[in-house]
Amino acid sequence: MPLPFNLPERPQTTQVRRRDNAELLRAKGERTQPLAGYEDRFTDIVDYIVRITDEIWMNRAVGSIYDTYDASCTIYSSYGITRSVEEVIAGTLATINAFPDGEIHHLNVAWSGDEDAGFYTSHLGHSRSTNVGRTAMGPASGRRSSIRFAADCISKDNRIHTEWLVRDAGAQARQLGFEPHDVARKLAEGTQAELALVAPETRLEGQAPRQRLEIGNDTIEGWARHLFHDLWNLKRFDWLEREYDPSAVVHAGGGRVAQGLRNIGSLLIHLQTAIPDGVLRVEHVCHNEESDGIIVAVRWIYEGTSAPGGFLGECPPGKTVFMMGISHLRLSDEGKIVEEWMLFDEIGILTQIYRQC
Repeated sequence: MPLPFNLPERPQTTQVRRRDNAELLRAKGERTQPLAGYEDRFTDIVDYIVRITDEIWMNRAVGSIYDTYDASCTIYSSYGITRSVEEVIAGTLATINAFPDGEIHHLNVAWSGDEDAGFYTSHLGHSRSTNVGRTAMGPASGRRSSIRFAADCISKDNRIHTEWLVRDAGAQARQLGFEPHDVARKLAEGTQAELALVAPETRLEGQAPRQRLEIGNDTIEGWARHLFHDLWNLKRFDWLEREYDPSAVVHAGGGRVAQGLRNIGSLLIHLQTAIPDGVLRVEHVCHNEESDGIIVAVRWIYEGTSAPGGFLGECPPGKTVFMMGISHLRLSDEGKIVEEWMLFDEIGILTQIYRQC
């Protein structure tokens, strides 16, 4: 069975899956992709993201952020928006201070764009570390944490000017011994950053229920938009078998894992129960051809009002929230999704709720 969409022709970039960091960072040959404005040492846009991430976080070249981030870069997260490189520096220092033995492992890097318009990258990673310093969650716990993160970046001429950052803070809070609602209440009492959400959409257009999208699904973006619209807006969990392999596995925020169509459907229901009137909007789609299949990365936002009983637990009801998500889907040669990483920050969502209480 072929892929469910047509693959565009473009340069082959660095593949990160099934390769350790030492192999990835080994000196390479000539540039394989046009990268006007980027340092000569980068062979392609994936190599750029992998190398600067390792330099900043593993080699402690924190000051290289001044060389790779725009002075007025904009960073979006579930907690709000920051708009300067100095805030990026401060956040990096605080994180390294709290987790000085941190490890970074690269799981996937998908991309789109070119040297003229700029490149969009979606970087899925895994970090392991010991908490020996104070964090926004509380005092040092001395415990280990192992979480995933995703960073979608737009860069041009060697500098990142826009980034969407999602960390699995829910999983980390539990691993460090903190209760998510307690953490969110504490964060809600702090300084409130500029929020990315202005007003949520409604799931209904007038009095008419939403219909299927009227766009083609033979491109990667069209296929992804149909997939997320059908599962999150139309809530057709019975259509999972159309795109997912029967033994597919989903790694979701909060350390949740579901394998098999029935369990994946239950996971989606559990997530949507917490925001039952929500509407999902796909904001960007990109991909990469990896060693074990095509990776499709989708950045999305799910907006609505809170309700107890789902993945947010006994949260206050009726509060306006947005759930920023980044999903990486791996497709087999048969054209089915066999693995998905679905990143979101439940602490960030709970913080939004408690700021309204």
